[in-house]
Amino acid sequence: MFGLTMHIINGTYPVKLRALRKEDLPTLVEHFSSMKIHLFTKGLFAQTLENETEWYEKRRKSEDDVAWCIVPLTNNGEDIPIGITSLHRLSARDNSSASGIIIWDSNWWGKGIASNCHLGRTLFAADYLNRWKINSSVRVENVASRRALEKVGYTVWGTEPCSTRRSGKWLSTHHLLWLHPDMQPFLFPEGTPSLYEAGIERAQLALEKARNVVEFP
Repeated sequence: MFGLTMHIINGTYPVKLRALRKEDLPTLVEHFSSMKIHLFTKGLFAQTLENETEWYEKRRKSEDDVAWCIVPLTNNGEDIPIGITSLHRLSARDNSSASGIIIWDSNWWGKGIASNCHLGRTLFAADYLNRWKINSSVRVENVASRRALEKVGYTVWGTEPCSTRRSGKWLSTHHLLWLHPDMQPFLFPEGTPSLYEAGIERAQLALEKARNVVEFP
């Protein structure tokens, strides 16, 4: 499935999340053939238009995933995606899902684009898909990505050492968890573990903010 259009009107660089289109696929092929992008991803090899078309058709029909293109609203009116974000494993019986994001255009790094995407994606997961938990992961070296996740309430609960190899070095991976602040009595009937308390407070603030800055045009 592809996500409904959302505008996240927050900060200097608001963004639009919209459904992918077939005409977007050449852009994905171009950027997913770059090691600059795959340095911190699970991928390692270039994609072709045929690969991306198969991925598109599979994602279009999937009832277990939802994906959006990321388009800056301040890019001179251009509707060219600079990345994608998604939710996975929506069929989980414990009201959980997994999340991911890739922003391939480095001109937009460090501008709060990922944080805005997380606001929209988390709002959709919590308020519309009834997700109580969202799992994610990020390479330890990718500090900016970890901070963007933590900003909306994710907590690092563990670190997997030497999980992948890039540029002749082993990279480790943080595993993170977002917890719905309203569901703590159900998730932790004996009391919320101290590890997650600060993250849950951030999650509450992020949801309150998202409900004010996310628009469905």
